[in-house]
Amino acid sequence: MSAAPKQKRKKPARRGLFRRAKRTEEKRSSAARPVRRTQTAQRRVPRTAAEPRTTLYAAIQEQRERKMDIPLLLVTIMLLIVGLIALLSASYPKGYYGSNTGPFYYFFHQLGYAAAGLALMWGVSCFPYKKYRRWAFLFYIVSLILLVLVLSPLGKSLNNARRWLFGFQPSELAKLAIILLFATMASTKPQTVRKFRWLLVYALLVGAYIVLLALEPHMSASMILLVVGFTILFVGGMRVRFLVPVGAVGVVIAVISYFTFNHVHQRVDVFLNPFLDARGKGYQAVQSLIAIGSGGMFGLGLGQSRQKFLYLPEPMNDFIFSVICEELGFVGAALILILFAYFVFRGFSIARRASDRFGCLLATGITMQLAFQILLNLAVVSGLFPVTGASLPLFSYGGTAIVTQLMEIGILLNISRNIPPSRKE
Repeated sequence: MSAAPKQKRKKPARRGLFRRAKRTEEKRSSAARPVRRTQTAQRRVPRTAAEPRTTLYAAIQEQRERKMDIPLLLVTIMLLIVGLIALLSASYPKGYYGSNTGPFYYFFHQLGYAAAGLALMWGVSCFPYKKYRRWAFLFYIVSLILLVLVLSPLGKSLNNARRWLFGFQPSELAKLAIILLFATMASTKPQTVRKFRWLLVYALLVGAYIVLLALEPHMSASMILLVVGFTILFVGGMRVRFLVPVGAVGVVIAVISYFTFNHVHQRVDVFLNPFLDARGKGYQAVQSLIAIGSGGMFGLGLGQSRQKFLYLPEPMNDFIFSVICEELGFVGAALILILFAYFVFRGFSIARRASDRFGCLLATGITMQLAFQILLNLAVVSGLFPVTGASLPLFSYGGTAIVTQLMEIGILLNISRNIPPSRKE
């Protein structure tokens, strides 16, 4: 019986050649497919000559082409013009009797500051507001150093208060610095406004300013900083239960200030009854009430005020609205208040329609600062609040104040340029 023939075994294929052939086929197939680049790969692709890098100048040109909030711009210009006319009337007697340059001394100075402020407002309105986040903390440090220098021999004293440094008030810059820093922190890290330990950080940041302002003293600026900082945190999402400790701290600070600082104690006592010392501590409040009451319904006429002739101590500054009420009466004062109310409405409207969280908080802080300062000044001149030295925005005499306020309005206008089309009115 013969044996079955052996089958020849096939030699296994070389794995190396097989792999090379497979790789070749994959390369051919992949060459035919469209290449999909990931986001990382796209970022690493170098820019060509047709795609130039976006510069700051290009960003500013882009902002200029966008439409701003025209109603806010118009009401700002109207308030500024009326304020300059009121300042000319209120400052004429003091410039005539006390200045070597003539009766138009204060008016021409304010006119120059207003022109510079308008130019700065236009420039700031074309500058992208989102870039302020990079410089918020640096601006805070610089303004803090300036407040320290005010208390040094470099500072200038006037009316028992040291608030000026080389001709300007750093407290006006401190208001904008707190708004920028709080808006930056609350928008970059929203969780910070909901945690108590982070609220202590916010309190320390604003507390450093308040201590320095209390030493000047400048209590009106301290109150504005507290109100503005609290408003930004509340709009940013601060828990309601935190209002109790914040309110308690505010009451404690008020009580300590009343018993610690003699000027606060005196102003509160005069506020309760200014006619007890009508020729002394209550002189300003009494003269302001006389001016308001003398105006009646339609006023004595523009330029016909009697209390501005060396009766009111600061007719072109803190008590300029008293002169307005005396000359224009209830009707004229009410029309100015309507302009202020519409100005505040436009500011909060821009904050509500802002394109991002930072723009919303920034617009809220700026509008709240101006609105609270308006209310504080009106309350002082009408006897509803102790005399604190709060000026009336866009009306009272002061170069630093009007330039800073117009710059803040420029930031509002830039935020309005970046409102999405879906939120345009």
